[in-house]
Amino acid sequence: MSKGSSQTYENHLARFEARSNVAKGLNGAEDILIWQKFKDGDESAFVYIYNTYFEDLCHFGVQYAQLPIVEDCIQDMFVSLRGKRGQLPDIKHAIRLYLFQALKRRILNVLKKKKPMFSDDLSQYPFEVIPPHESLLIINQSQKDKLSRLDQALRGLNEKQREVVYYFFYKGMSYEEVQNMMGYDHVKSARNMVYRIIKSLQKVFVMVVLCWPL
Repeated sequence: MSKGSSQTYENHLARFEARSNVAKGLNGAEDILIWQKFKDGDESAFVYIYNTYFEDLCHFGVQYAQLPIVEDCIQDMFVSLRGKRGQLPDIKHAIRLYLFQALKRRILNVLKKKKPMFSDDLSQYPFEVIPPHESLLIINQSQKDKLSRLDQALRGLNEKQREVVYYFFYKGMSYEEVQNMMGYDHVKSARNMVYRIIKSLQKVFVMVVLCWPL
């Protein structure tokens, strides 16, 4: 990798890191307040959480399973959360992170029941990186060509690497949030994985920025 190319990757990575940090700062305090209201029995807070995150949860879930399965899991998850709201833990990061973690566990449990040969090794479960539907509606032919090349490159990554790409680049999660979603022991592990992925993708890394604007 040339010095110029390396600098370009570092600049793009810095933009993603800045976006994640800003989003975390803007949403953290508000999320904590809304979550506490929900736990205290505020029905409007529950409705707000449901309406705000339902679509995002659907898009996340279809990386693992078909939409009907995902929608059923989301509905069951919210019923469960509502029923035991008083016993739920305080959130440390963001409501979205908590919901993503809960939905991921629920979907994988369903998949294990459907396919008993799967174990707790998450690498056995396929993880696609599917762009949002609205993104597919607005991209032109040039962007479609880039998206096709990007898709081919992503298929060269393993399941865990594709999952990190989705969380960090497409969902704008911080390294700490990626750590939590992936179950890493240290934030450094998430950061190192991101850098390894960038090095692996090399030229097509820039397409992540072009296909999914910040």
